[in-house]
Amino acid sequence: MSQHSRRWNIWKAETRARDLVAICFIFLTTFTLFWFSPVHQVTDSNYSMVLSDCLLRKQTFRLDSCGIPVLEPKPRDNYLTNGIIYQLEVVGNHIFYFFPVGSSILSVPYVAVASVFGVSPRNPDGSFNWLAEMTLELFLAALLMAVLSSLFFMLSRMLLPFGWSLLIALGESLGTQIWSTASRGLWSHTWSVMLAGVVIYLLMMAELKIRKLPPVLLATLLAWMYFVRPTNSVVILGVTGFVFLFYRRQFAVFMLTGMGWLAIFLYYSWHNFGQLLPNYYRADRLDFGTFPVGLQGTLISPSRGLFVFVPVLIFPALLLIRHWKYRPLPRLMWLAFFVTSGMVLTISGFSNWWGGDGFGPRFTTDLVPWFVMLTVVTIKAALTWRQQRREWDLAWVIQLAFGALLLAVSVFINARGALAVETWRWNNIGLGNKLWDWRQPQFLAGLITPPLDQDYSPLVIGSEIEFANPESSNKYLWYGWSWPEAGFRWTDGKEATFIFGLDKPADLKFKMKVLPFIREGIQDQQRIYLYLNGVLIDSLVLNSNRDTQLSVDLPSSLLRQQNTLRFRLPDAASPELLKVSPDQRQLAIAIYWIEVEARPAEALMASNENARTDSCYYVLLSHLPLVSTSR
Repeated sequence: MSQHSRRWNIWKAETRARDLVAICFIFLTTFTLFWFSPVHQVTDSNYSMVLSDCLLRKQTFRLDSCGIPVLEPKPRDNYLTNGIIYQLEVVGNHIFYFFPVGSSILSVPYVAVASVFGVSPRNPDGSFNWLAEMTLELFLAALLMAVLSSLFFMLSRMLLPFGWSLLIALGESLGTQIWSTASRGLWSHTWSVMLAGVVIYLLMMAELKIRKLPPVLLATLLAWMYFVRPTNSVVILGVTGFVFLFYRRQFAVFMLTGMGWLAIFLYYSWHNFGQLLPNYYRADRLDFGTFPVGLQGTLISPSRGLFVFVPVLIFPALLLIRHWKYRPLPRLMWLAFFVTSGMVLTISGFSNWWGGDGFGPRFTTDLVPWFVMLTVVTIKAALTWRQQRREWDLAWVIQLAFGALLLAVSVFINARGALAVETWRWNNIGLGNKLWDWRQPQFLAGLITPPLDQDYSPLVIGSEIEFANPESSNKYLWYGWSWPEAGFRWTDGKEATFIFGLDKPADLKFKMKVLPFIREGIQDQQRIYLYLNGVLIDSLVLNSNRDTQLSVDLPSSLLRQQNTLRFRLPDAASPELLKVSPDQRQLAIAIYWIEVEARPAEALMASNENARTDSCYYVLLSHLPLVSTSR
């Protein structure tokens, strides 16, 4: 072996070792972030692990044979739900998981391993174990997305230096929907982006002549992308055309494999539902009735827009325009353009283009691996241009600084979606009205006060405001409140605000009946601070899990014609995070009713004799210790 060959082998071995260390670092870093991020988005995917367990133990898709109770069917869109459980579909006398089953099938080995360690989505009596379901989903989602982050690095290293590859892997994982959506629960997007990453990796290796294109594996991955999420039909169409044009010898095997998987899927649907495709896969769900609005919203809505939540995508677009003639892998670039544009157009054709409850542009999560590939290609083009210039260029420095700024903003926005529970609770009330409101974009929830879009309704002295009655209470509620329930309404968050108008300020007594969110040994107290028009007027602690009546004086010196009574609730907590129930709201107190009375004259005289009632006195209350009460 020549000296040059020996040096080449030594350099290659050192490079591989460094890359392996980087892969491990990326995996451990991203997995830790994904696993410990507090925002959990277990919604549509609820019961997906039950289906995996049912397939493992009973080899059936019918969940009624797996301990799920049959409830009264209710119509919803184009299917019948199992009672209020919209994730479950009633077909005949059987219950099925409504959403795509591909994720559940792919997760069967994982559920099997978890069962060995005693973690099962079903209790020993066969009933549903919501805590285990959530834990299984969150761990698997974090695991898959950490693997995908490492795959981003491997994909980048085919064209780029080590530093750039490391930056892309971490930046595209933390600055996109990978962190804020795909790792927050086992959405159908989670397995979808994982499979898409492998598909792109295989295509890049084939285009760079590293390995031959494996037609059977490629067709199998694409088929399962469809089983996981039917909008991946756009990807299948694009890749099929790509293989036909440029890999004609493998095309026959590729098509036969794909047709085989399609036949199996059609048989599954006919056997279980008596139709060629399950209801979720029906093409009539795509109607394009609101397409113009959907397209704008998908791209630039302040709370669902792709370029709003992932502004770093602007950077590779600018690089591509400036360095077009230096671009590598032009055939793959055109494929990526077809897939991304086709997917955006398809998403915009759904009447619910915003994707319901979620964070930001959830429906475009499936495109992230394609964006990664485009970023790699465009940065390679820019580096090639830079090597030919071989001189310092101010434009190059400005270009990099602009890209770094866009990346920092993208990471900040998507970190909010994973770390700030306020961004998830933003979905709870008035979603449709907020999609285009730049005054309260979702990623800033918890950092800015929602706008007040209502008048200060006059308060009728002596009348009782029932919080379970929207007609009675809604006109007085600003932000921090959940929906009305049987007899009461919970606060939702660390603050809640009650607003009211008065014709003429007078000394008043504010009464209310509340139930604190107390769980012995888990959540032992609820502190309440009351601010009237910005001034602290009272503070107390509730430490008993029972109905309590409270009374607070509202001094005329602080009252105005338009008044704000703010509840600061530092101990508000999510039952889901406390592992008490699946409820993800931040609960502090449930309010049954509020009543405001005029203070009696004798009470006013006693108050004047024993306490100062000016505003300075109430400011000083903030320095007093809290008083425990169980009234």
